[in-house]
Amino acid sequence: MTPLRVSIVAALVSLGLLFVVLELIRRRSLRERYALLWLVTAAVMLVLSLWRSGLDTLAGLAGIAYAPSALFAVGAVFVVVVLLHYSTVISRLSDENAILAQRVALLEADRRGGGRSGRAVLQPLDAEGREARIRGVAVEELGGRGADPEPVARAAGGQLDRN
Repeated sequence: MTPLRVSIVAALVSLGLLFVVLELIRRRSLRERYALLWLVTAAVMLVLSLWRSGLDTLAGLAGIAYAPSALFAVGAVFVVVVLLHYSTVISRLSDENAILAQRVALLEADRRGGGRSGRAVLQPLDAEGREARIRGVAVEELGGRGADPEPVARAAGGQLDRN
């Protein structure tokens, strides 16, 4: 059986986590859709820390000799799931950032080009407008290269006319 002292400490930690997540949501520092996994983690940890026989049963099913270790194992699994979720979100946002940087570069080149001779000409490479060429040089992956003040000039190999 899980010692009462361990159950109380685990319940307090779970309540603390729950309070912090709810406070971050209230302050609008954490969006609800991202907070869902943290709320589930805190709720499961709270239930398992208060339901001592349930934790003992879970530990026995998992082959864990000391039941409080099962509580921390469950918490670690939830943290890994949260990290995986955030990794997918960051990957998607990184891709979207690169696409937006390309579109900004294309808009700047189009604005500067104005159809006059000697200026850069945009040639779309795909139907979705995600890639284009400026004087034959592909405009791509501009988002991941840092804060360059003139990404269009870099992408065009310095062949853009500057005003």
